[in-house]
Amino acid sequence: MRPADICSMTGWHTEKSTDRKKNLSTSAIARMNLFLHGARDFKILQGDTLRSPDFLYRGGLKTFDCVIANPPFSLKAWGAEQFSSDAYGRNIWGSPTDSNADFAWLQHMVKSMDAGNGRLAVVLPQGVLFRSGKEGEIRKAMIESDKLQYVIALVGGVFYSAGVSACILVLNNNKPAAHRGKVCFVDATGIYTAQRAQNIMTDDNVNEVFKLCRSYGDAVEKCRIATLDNIRKKDWSLSVSGYIEKAAREMISPAEVRKQFLDALSEVHDAEEKFRTLLTEGGYIGE
Repeated sequence: MRPADICSMTGWHTEKSTDRKKNLSTSAIARMNLFLHGARDFKILQGDTLRSPDFLYRGGLKTFDCVIANPPFSLKAWGAEQFSSDAYGRNIWGSPTDSNADFAWLQHMVKSMDAGNGRLAVVLPQGVLFRSGKEGEIRKAMIESDKLQYVIALVGGVFYSAGVSACILVLNNNKPAAHRGKVCFVDATGIYTAQRAQNIMTDDNVNEVFKLCRSYGDAVEKCRIATLDNIRKKDWSLSVSGYIEKAAREMISPAEVRKQFLDALSEVHDAEEKFRTLLTEGGYIGE
């Protein structure tokens, strides 16, 4: 199970939602990773983030300017009943079912954002963009809050041990005036570098996605700025493919398609006759 990482402007913090044995090894790896990357001011705590968060301040959740997370995808039996009457008010848009904690993680992180300047980037399965039922209701409330700034769809296979395709949601408590009432959709499913066993995103790939976000404008097959009204008309679905403009495709008439088919069929027959002649001349088949 992967950790939910919380990054603040003053240090790095992480809360784990795994058993104690796994926590010990994972937290040790986290510490080594931070040291190797030059981080010195950080705090790592072990615990159950959703049932009993550890980063508290004056009886409430501690808040941060920046929250960066990759929580466990579609976590089951995570404590939905307790979350429905959460002591920290994290069920701001509703309580998901106990079969999937994706929106519980998201709301925990939103509640951990500084009220004035908090920003959040979280990796989640793409199912959060379109699933209906309770998740659909929570997604609708999230969209109407106008905190959502970017939705970035990623290619499958870029995360180890995660078979589903993922996306990145970026939320901001202080969106620039030009971004308010809008969401930037980025289709990054074609922006990656394929390797033998794993797709990766190189620095160049990441920079390409970053430039699309920074430009904040429509780009055919790559990026689309949608208003909240656009999203409402799509029943609050955030499926990226439903917003991205596709490049015009050359249309071929049925008559031309039929001609190409018959020409290809004729070539197949000619090739078969030539092959049969060669086999006959070589004595492999009889007349």
